[in-house]
Amino acid sequence: MQVKNQNNEEFAKTITQESIQLIDVRTIEEYSELHIPGSKNIDVTNHLFASRVEELDKTKPVAVYCRSGQRSSMAAEYLASKGFEVYNLSTGMMFWNGARTR
Repeated sequence: MQVKNQNNEEFAKTITQESIQLIDVRTIEEYSELHIPGSKNIDVTNHLFASRVEELDKTKPVAVYCRSGQRSSMAAEYLASKGFEVYNLSTGMMFWNGARTR
């Protein structure tokens, strides 16, 4: 599958889909400070990332984000290689202008 890189506006629309699995791939510390409401934290740098990905539903699309878009790009490529339909917030949380929560 191919990763669909999206800007803020596109990503904001994508994550309103009922079936979307929204994943924050930053560290738990970063996630605790600020994240997009409804997201689940699966740290791409953690050794358990691959096994946590196995818990996701492959029949539903996945939207990923991180701080700058670099880690989420890496996670998105991995998820796509596993057969997921993947959307990536290319600019990351640094430029996210949508909803946020602590």
